[in-house]
Amino acid sequence: MLKRQSYFDYKQSEIEKLVLETLSTLKSMMGDFGLYLREPTTENKTLLLEKEQFIDKNEKVIESTIHEVISLEQIDPKNIKWLFAINRIIRELERVGDQLINIVTLIGVLDTKMLVPLLNDFFGYEKEMLGWLTYGMQYDDAEKLQQVISHDAFVNHLNKRTYKRFVELINEEEKLTESWLKMVIVSRFLERIGDHLVNAAKAYKSVICFNAQLS
Repeated sequence: MLKRQSYFDYKQSEIEKLVLETLSTLKSMMGDFGLYLREPTTENKTLLLEKEQFIDKNEKVIESTIHEVISLEQIDPKNIKWLFAINRIIRELERVGDQLINIVTLIGVLDTKMLVPLLNDFFGYEKEMLGWLTYGMQYDDAEKLQQVISHDAFVNHLNKRTYKRFVELINEEEKLTESWLKMVIVSRFLERIGDHLVNAAKAYKSVICFNAQLS
C-alpha cells in the first residue's frame, strides 16, 4: 500500500500531467482555427469539437481526483492550497475551450476575410499567454505568470478597438452587416479567453506566494 505522502505525490503527478495536456490542447485548438477558416469542412469542425470534449473530460477527471485525494488524505496546508488552485485553474481552462467553440458556431455566418485578422491578432497574444502559463506552472515561475496577467492589457485593447470601430460605423450611418455584429460578439469571446487565462495565472501565482511565505 502506498504511504500517505507518496500517494499524494502520485496523484499530484497525475493531475499535473492532465493540466499540461489541457494547456497543450487549447494551444492546438487555436492553431486549428487557421485550418478550419481555410477549409470549413465538417471534418475540421469535428476536430475542434473533439479537442474541446477532451478538455471537458480532463476537467471531470481532475475534479474527481481532487475530491478523492481530499476524502482519503490528511493534507497539509501547502497541498490543500495547491489542490484548490488547480480546481479553479481547470475550470478556467475548460471555459477557454467553451469560448473557442462559441466562435466556431459563428464562423459559418461571418466573412472570413474580416475574421482572420481578428483571430490572428487575439491568438498572437493568447498563445504567448498560454506558453507563459504552462512554463509558470511547470517550474513555479511567478514572473512568467505575471507576464500572463500583464499581457491581458493588449487583449483588452483589441476588444476595445473592435467595439470602437463598431461605434464609428453607427455614427457614420454605415450599413451594419450581420457579419459586423457577429464580429463584436466574437471579439468579446476572444477577450474572455484572456480573462480566463489571467484567472488561472493568478490562482497558481497565489500558490507560489503562499509556499514562499511558509518557507
